[in-house]
Amino acid sequence: MGHPKITVFMAAYNQADFIKHSINSILIQSFPDFELIVVDDGSTDDTVSIAKSFNDERIRLIQNESNKGLIYTRNLLLTLAKGEYIAILDADDIAYPNRLELQYKYLLANPDVVLCGGHAAIINEHSEKTGTKLMVPIDNTVDLFMLFGNPFVNSTTMFKTNVFIELGGYQNYTISEDFDLFIRMAEKYQVANLDETLVDYRIHSNNTSSLNLDIRLANERKIISSMQEHIGLTNHAKWINLHVELFNWSLSKTHLGDYLNLFHELKLANNISKRYNPERFNRFLFNKWMEILISDQINGLNLKWYFKTEIFERNYFNFKKFRRAAKNSLKQILD
Repeated sequence: MGHPKITVFMAAYNQADFIKHSINSILIQSFPDFELIVVDDGSTDDTVSIAKSFNDERIRLIQNESNKGLIYTRNLLLTLAKGEYIAILDADDIAYPNRLELQYKYLLANPDVVLCGGHAAIINEHSEKTGTKLMVPIDNTVDLFMLFGNPFVNSTTMFKTNVFIELGGYQNYTISEDFDLFIRMAEKYQVANLDETLVDYRIHSNNTSSLNLDIRLANERKIISSMQEHIGLTNHAKWINLHVELFNWSLSKTHLGDYLNLFHELKLANNISKRYNPERFNRFLFNKWMEILISDQINGLNLKWYFKTEIFERNYFNFKKFRRAAKNSLKQILD
């Protein structure tokens, strides 16, 4: 095929129930200049025979000798990818027909951006829409959002192949290897999300992240620890558990003062290290603090919590936020 503009990558392990729909969703893309690399990771069902049933020269089927795992399989991209960009689609998800075109045009128009994703609509194992979506941040805080969650749906991501190679591909963070890669990209380059729904994201009992929760949480702790160190947070081990709670949105009202102290320490550390632009970082922390205060887990607080000097800046606090704060505080009094 020479050198197509985009390499679409699909790792597959025992996805016979879904892979036909996933492959079809790529073959009908409005943007035709791509190759589709399907790597079967030692499937024991009909995944391979289904992939072989397609007669399209843009498909390259690779078979691992045995089950090597997702990191090994994804890192085959380091040598296999011919495209200028790599687009990820899991073998149980479905790309929208204009997905590649939208992302390619965006990256072409924004050459400083090396990674972009978008929203995803959730479907079940019967390909029925559930009515819910995975909505990702679309403003200029995508890189800051990483401090408290993954701002990308992996199956929507497209990134520059040369940057992927430069960074050495995926590292040994099982289940969180994509998040680790995105963080390393954001540390050196610009990243973004489109305000577009790009894929149907399938939720079912065999989702990798669901089956390996303990491994994911352990690797998230390592990633969070590394992010704290890069900001320059001293004695960061003290703050890990609190940060993990915030990252997974498992909030505790009794820890509210501790969350405030963590934010204050992050703010002070970044003012020194300049890891992020301090004004942008401080504003982001304030908005995140407001988000915590009005969450269902914390809601109904005395108004004083909104004006803590550790985090409060007058120019961050607009009338709309004040009205929301006052409403929540009044609710506590009336209850």
